[in-house]
Formats: sequence, structure tokens, C-alpha cells
Amino acid sequence: MSATFLYALCRSGSEPALKRDVAVRLGGQLTPAFMRPQLITWKALDGAETSLFDSGFALVAGRTVGKATTVGEVVSLVQAAGITPQRLQVLPREAPEEGVSEETWGRVSTLGRELAEALAVPHGGRASPGETVLDIIVGTVAEPWLVGVRNHRDGAFPDVEELLRVALPEAAPSRAWLKMEQALRWLGKDSALAGATVLELGSAPGGGSLCLLDHGATVYGVDTGAMDPRVLAYPTFHHLRVSAGDLQREMVPRQVDVLASDMNLEPRVVCQYAEKFASRLRPAGLILTLKLNTPQVEASLPTIIDRVRRWAPGPVDVRQLPANRREITLVSWAENDRR
Repeated sequence: MSATFLYALCRSGSEPALKRDVAVRLGGQLTPAFMRPQLITWKALDGAETSLFDSGFALVAGRTVGKATTVGEVVSLVQAAGITPQRLQVLPREAPEEGVSEETWGRVSTLGRELAEALAVPHGGRASPGETVLDIIVGTVAEPWLVGVRNHRDGAFPDVEELLRVALPEAAPSRAWLKMEQALRWLGKDSALAGATVLELGSAPGGGSLCLLDHGATVYGVDTGAMDPRVLAYPTFHHLRVSAGDLQREMVPRQVDVLASDMNLEPRVVCQYAEKFASRLRPAGLILTLKLNTPQVEASLPTIIDRVRRWAPGPVDVRQLPANRREITLVSWAENDRR
């Protein structure tokens, strides 16, 4: 019986956090195998329960099928493993913060077209829960591709390639634009915010606000700092120039559809502010960026998430977006909301 190997792809610099998280979840059941920048693999020990292998620090995570250097070898691996993929994702192993090079994207796109034709499976697009997804992870030109398989689950990114392709516009006031755009695409809400009202805690200088405004939302931005003039020019933006701690209920509209936050505060404090307003406003959606500046804060995350689940509008999912740095994004959406 052949050994089972697992893989996970993460953002640059998050390899230690990913390893720690997996050790906490499956400690004693896995042993590290090999590691490359942004890619870690493990060998599952006999009797290990690996069906739910995942991590909030993983862009994708699944079971390794093998390595290949040609389309024919990928097809042979898939057939030998008895896999019937329903969707194909071809992903660059390394995704620098400044973006993946056009040369690498060219290789990814070409390989995706060739594999989609050879396997008769769609390349890219949003995976649905339960779909069998075949991952091809592409490294350097001389490096063999890692072939992996996973069943897509609620909470995982449905289209990682799409997230990696989103670029920060030159006109964006801050990187918060990129984080908000990726969060909305993760949730599938990037084209469904028209007419929504968003309360954003910690809005300055306005990257997240601009993203929300461009998607048609009305935004109430809470921050003592100055907002970018391009954001203030929107008639649908309202600057509440107070701190989140001083914000009063009468300052915000009666109906708030989404509560968002990207404040540079300890996660426990951010969640206390969010709970205060979520309990009063009952928003359908929640998008929180939580800073993980120390291993101690990172270790306290499970406790914080458990508390958020008590008052969140729906199921809580936590993932490190490609645009996150030493932080992680928590989202929740009411299951009966059709927005």
C-alpha cells in the first residue's frame, strides 16, 4: 500500500504559520516531507484521518497524486489513481506580493488549456461544494509539476487562480482595496453589493471603501484619519470621523447590510467592536481583517473564532487571502441572504 502525501499552498512568508496550524490540527498524524517556497507537503502516518485536511493559512490543500513534466504524464497519473476530476486549477507555486510575472501566467494559461482538452474538464471557474478539483502546481521551468486532488468544501477558496490574478490598481488609496476585492470574490459577492449599506470600521485612507463603492455600495466609514479625496468625492460615502470605540448607534443608519473592519488593533479588540455593532444592527455579512503580529496572537485565534461564531450572522470561515500579510480574514454571511 503506497503512502499518502498531503500538500498545501500558502502565501509567501506564511510557511511557518501553516506548519504550526497543521501541527495543532493533525499533530502526531503527519510528518513533514518536503518544502519549497509557498508549498509544504506531509506524509500521513498509518491510521491518520486526512479527509478533512485543511488550514486557514492554505490557499489550497489536498492529497498529492504525484509529479509530472508532460500533459501525458498528468493524464496517466489521474487515470492510474482512478480520479474523475470535475474542475481543473493550474496554480503558480510562487506568487510574490508584487504579482505573478506575465511569463509565469503564460505558462499557466497554456498548460491549463492543454490539460483541459486532454482531460475533458473545465479549467478555472468557481468550484462548487463537493466537486473534485485537480490541482496542478507549477514551479520553475525546470521543476516538475505537483499534481494533487481535493474535494472542494464550503469556506475554501472556490477559484484561487482568480484571486491571484487580481491586481492592485494604481489609483487605489491603499492595499485594503486588494484585500476587500479578494474577500468579495471569495464570497462570490463582488457583483452583488449594489444598493447595500456597509459600515466599515477603520476606513482610512479608503482602499476598502473605494472597492465597496465601486461595487455599488453605500459606505459609512469610521475613522479619525483622513480619507482619500477620491473616496470623499462619492456621494454614497459618509465619513464618520470618530474612533470605533466612540461610535454611537445614532450615528449610523438603521439598516446595515455588511459590517467590515481592517483596523490595526489586536483581534480580540476588533471582534469586541464588531460584536457590539453586529448585535445591534444585525448585518447579513461580516468581513473582518485580523492582525496576527505575534505567535501568541496567532495561537489565540481559535478561541476568538469560537466566540465570533456565537454572534456572527452565519457560518464563520477564516482564510489568509493572497493579499493578506501578517493577518487573516474572517467572513460570515447569513445563509438566507440572497444579496
